[in-house]
Amino acid sequence: VVPCEISNREEYNAALNDLASYLKKYKQATDAQVARSMKGEIMVRINVLKNISARGKLNAVKDYISDVLESGEKIVVFIHQKEVCGLLMQAFPKAVTITGDDDMVTRQKNIDSFQNDPDTKIILCSIKAAGVGITLTAASIVAFVELPWTAADTDQCEDRCHRIGQKDAVNCLYFLGKNTIDEQIYDLIQEKRKVSDIITGGRDEALKNTVDSI
Repeated sequence: VVPCEISNREEYNAALNDLASYLKKYKQATDAQVARSMKGEIMVRINVLKNISARGKLNAVKDYISDVLESGEKIVVFIHQKEVCGLLMQAFPKAVTITGDDDMVTRQKNIDSFQNDPDTKIILCSIKAAGVGITLTAASIVAFVELPWTAADTDQCEDRCHRIGQKDAVNCLYFLGKNTIDEQIYDLIQEKRKVSDIITGGRDEALKNTVDSI
């Protein structure tokens, strides 16, 4: 776990206060249908906090990635939002991607480049698009700029490198904004990992439990 000071604390605090005010209204809601509708809006506002934190810790993330690249190693970086991916592409224009915007031909081309070309040292992966079914064993470093909602998702992402053909120990780094929702989500993921219904139940139920806890 890599704690990061975020560079946009004022923006984050404003969004946090907005969420706090909305939660007060949610708790006062008496009609079940209204409460359900408001709960969806709460999820949106939580995602806003995640976005702000992700942008705020990018300076620390970029510094770390630069150090890895200078050492000659490769790195797999997991992100979620297009905005975050775009900002990292600006910083590392030689990076390749696996995102929802990449077609299957482009995805395979980028995977092959990362796996086989020594000059392709960084791949930016969407948690959704690249979490299953691909092999990225050319790297032994996995970095999460943004967090998924469940332990199963983190495990799937980590396993892109931790597969047959991997010759080294895989190091997984989680960049968490200090005093942000990142810390709560990470702790809850670890807590839910211990609960059997996350293993036996569906992903939707795991997500619901995590959001409820937050």
